[in-house]
Amino acid sequence: MKVTRPGSMTPSMGGGDGRYPSSPYGILAYGRDAGRRRAPNQDHQVDIDTDAIPDPVDRTPYHTPDIANVLGIPDQQVTPAVEQAIGRLMVRINGLTEDLNELKQRQAHLARNEGRDPFTGAISRPAFMQILENEMSLVGADRTSRMVLMCELANLDDILQLHGQDCKDGLFNYVRRIMADFIMAPHHLGYLGCNDFAALMYNVDEEDVWQRVDAITRWLDQHPYTHKGKPIPVVPVFGLYHAQSGDTPASALQATDAALRAHKEMYLARLDRIPQGI
Repeated sequence: MKVTRPGSMTPSMGGGDGRYPSSPYGILAYGRDAGRRRAPNQDHQVDIDTDAIPDPVDRTPYHTPDIANVLGIPDQQVTPAVEQAIGRLMVRINGLTEDLNELKQRQAHLARNEGRDPFTGAISRPAFMQILENEMSLVGADRTSRMVLMCELANLDDILQLHGQDCKDGLFNYVRRIMADFIMAPHHLGYLGCNDFAALMYNVDEEDVWQRVDAITRWLDQHPYTHKGKPIPVVPVFGLYHAQSGDTPASALQATDAALRAHKEMYLARLDRIPQGI
């Protein structure tokens, strides 16, 4: 069916390429959603060229016997009606898969725009570095003290070797959630990438921070992340640095990372002293 629209005094935008409405009341949609347009008055009537809209599945492009076999349908029961039903089912599944992928991409896009890492939910590295730059410029100019805390999973390589890369996103998201339970606003918790979380904390002393670190460590030990039904023990190591006047984001993170390396070396040395088999 092809119905034309009476001429409009409004010039077309975009040359009719499908990106912009050619009139102030035109609603452009893409694909199957281009279903309804209503004229605001009797002078303007808009209809849709329905010839280009595909009909429901008439023939399935899939190899129906293979799919029927997967579904447990005997060959003798694969009638034309069953083939039609399987075709519609596969189209629906593909549509849902595309919708899910689009939703994931949109969520990742929104997370990046909000300054959040899309995998861990922590503040993204660019956003955290901006916060750190702003705060380092204020050290010594106000009465607020600032601590930088860094966390790394010392046994991450072993975890990935045993459980595979597909456990990493879930594991890091879990670690972030546990850390966030003990490092709440107004403090900032960010993910710097690779194997590093970092926090910027205000007006806390070292004893307070290490108490939080101990609580995080004990919680992760007592309530490990599970992947495919298997618990994954983690070994977090931490570094702490008290920001000083004149610090930059780079110098503050370098000092914090140096403290973390020292903590990690102490932990590994302690493991070496434990007799094998105990």
